[in-house]
Parts: sequence; structure tokens; C-alpha cells
Amino acid sequence: MSIKHWRVRLATFAMVLLSRFRERGLSWAVRGLIRRFGIEFAWALLLPVAAVGHLLGFRRINVRTEHIGHLSAEPDALIKELRLGLLPSRRWLLLAPPGCVSNQHLLRYWDEFFTVVRSPWKCAVLGWMSRHFLMKHDVDNYVGKFFGTQAIYRVNALWDRRPPVLSLRNDDIVWGRGMLHRLGVPEDGWFVAVHVREGGFLPGNEILQSHRNANIANAIPAMLEIVRRGGVCIRMGDRSMTPLPAMPGVIDYAHHSLKSDRLDVILCAKARFFLGCTSGLAFVSTIFGVPVAHANMIPIETLGIRYCDLSIPKLLWSNQLGRYLSFREIFSSEVGGYFFTKQYADADISIEENTADDIKGLVVEMIERLLGQFVECEEDRLLHEQYKTLFRPGHYSWGATSSVGIDFLRRHKHLLK
Repeated sequence: MSIKHWRVRLATFAMVLLSRFRERGLSWAVRGLIRRFGIEFAWALLLPVAAVGHLLGFRRINVRTEHIGHLSAEPDALIKELRLGLLPSRRWLLLAPPGCVSNQHLLRYWDEFFTVVRSPWKCAVLGWMSRHFLMKHDVDNYVGKFFGTQAIYRVNALWDRRPPVLSLRNDDIVWGRGMLHRLGVPEDGWFVAVHVREGGFLPGNEILQSHRNANIANAIPAMLEIVRRGGVCIRMGDRSMTPLPAMPGVIDYAHHSLKSDRLDVILCAKARFFLGCTSGLAFVSTIFGVPVAHANMIPIETLGIRYCDLSIPKLLWSNQLGRYLSFREIFSSEVGGYFFTKQYADADISIEENTADDIKGLVVEMIERLLGQFVECEEDRLLHEQYKTLFRPGHYSWGATSSVGIDFLRRHKHLLK
């Protein structure tokens, strides 16, 4: 990470700390300092034990289990690297204390591959021991780096078309069949899982990344197109989401009484494809081998993870220039990798969501690709090549094998000049 990136990161988190200090007061800051000192003291005290554990091959993978995207993507990428022979075998530890796990049912799938530690006191002690360099295997490089290329693209490019690491267990398949029937999905029908990120799930994160949110209303025409073609749409999320109006063939599962961790996983794993954005829930579909159509991607350098994924980015409007920034301007500057809302504000850049037509075009292309009916002309291939050749080493998704929505590129080909 460059010095400039470190400055941006420190300035952003200083802003967050100041905001929380104003909300919670001096006592919160003092408690935090005491807690930090205590953790560092415990690490120093346990250093000899950690050294022995390190020599014995124990490694904690620092997965942020409270975030569904990290709980999905990071263990999956690590297992793929192990199976590709890119990492040595270790005694892997995954710490998952109660209250810090985004989806308990998904966590159970990782029991097959790691020693999952759930005891609060064991998690605390092992966390202290592996806080710095001993007994720690850093997985932040997969999807957790704030700047630069994410290793998940390299790993999945090497994995290519191999079967996914995870597949639904038989008991989940049987149970899920009954739940789908109760939701209203026909026995021989197909469905698409839909998720549009909003700010209600992690309100404390809004000061950092509210630019990743989008309006579910812009996805409604795409959902209706799925229904018109014989599918069912299941809107994913939580109860903080904006409720959907009643529509035939569209199930607002985010507000449904049947919602559960188990069904969340099954819906992501059984969907024909996942219509999402830059929210981490899409990774659940990814690790079960389900194609993902990403709308409203940001940073602009972000692409889908796997060869079968599609994506379209948001647009950037320069208030100083009074026009949209071209993709060449974006990719040849640091703007394409802006990770924090503050960076766009400081650069006087407004972020524009994908239109309803953009998202509908993305969905139509995904459906046609899955049916083997997608037709791409020479101009389409050239547009796609123009866009993909803008990527360079160091860009967020350098090395990605996924595609960009052709309909989007046709609509905005003036931004490729």
C-alpha cells in the first residue's frame, strides 16, 4: 500500500473515530484504550505458548465472521489455494464466537475444512495469541484489502471451471424443497435471488461506504422481466430493507416469516443466478457455483469473481467538469479504486446508480447466456475488449475472468472513447 493510500485510510478512520467519540463520549474512548492495552499485554504474556503453537503448525485465519461476504469468500479462496497446491497444509483454526457470526448455518459448512472454535473464552485466548505474526494466516488479501488487486480474482482464475468447493447437503436439499414450496416457488420452477444493498443492516458503516447502496426500485423492471420469462424472484436481505410492493412472482423474503440463516444459504445456493451488487451476500452464491449478475459495482475497478459472472459499474459525474468521467479517465487515475465515500466527496464526484434499463439489460443477458441463446456481434466484442483492456496490475479486479454486461457497454460506449 502506498504512502498516499495509508494517508487516505488513516484520515478516513480518524473521521470515523471522531464521529463515534462525539456519539459515545470520553468514557467510550477510555474503555477502548484500556481494552487495547489489555489485549496487547495478553499477547505478550502468551507469546511463548504462541511460538510453540506456531511451530506445531497451528494457524488462525483472520476471517471477519460477522460479515457474510468475508465468511463466504475468504475460507473458500483459502481452500481453493490449498487444493491447487499453492499453500502448505496447516492445522487451520477459524474463530467464531457467539454474536460475531453473520450466518451460523453457513459456518457449519466450514466445519469440514477447519477447526471452528465457538467457545468465547477459547476464541479470546487464541485471538490474543495470534494477534500479530505467530499462529496467524492473513486472508485479508482475498477481498479485504482497501486498495490494490484482490487475490480472489487470481485464485478463481486458476480454479477456472472446476466444481465449487461447497454443495448443499442432502438434508438441506430436502428441507429446502419444502421451504420453497411454502414460499410459493413451483416444484418444477426456477428462481433468481435478488439483493440490493441498503444502509439499514450496518448503519455504523454508512459513514465509510454509503456509496455502495442502491435503490431497489431500479431493479423492479428486471424482476418483472424474470417473472415474464417464467421465473420467480426472491428478494433477499433483512427487515431494515425497504418493503417491496406486492407483485405476482416476486417474494419479499427479506420481510417473510420463513426467513432464517438456513434458508438464506439454501436460496443463494439453489438460485438459477443471483442478481446483486457490491454486497457480500452474493459471495454465498459464488461459493456454491451459482452465477452472479452484479449491478451498481463500485469501486469502478470491481468485476464479478468467476468466469460465469456478469457486472456493470456505477457512473461517475465530475461536478467540476460538469460531465461524466470517461472509463479511460477513471482507470488511468486513482478514482477507479476509490474505496471510501469520503474520497468521492473530496474529489467532488457524484455517483450515479444504474438505471432500470441498465439492470434489465444485465438480467436479460444473463438469462440468455445461461440458455445458450446470447448472440454477440463483432462490435460487442470490440466494446468488451476496449473495456477489459483498461485494467492494469494493481487495479481491484486485475486478472478477473468474468464479463461486463454488453447492453451497458452499448448504452455508454461514448464513455469508452
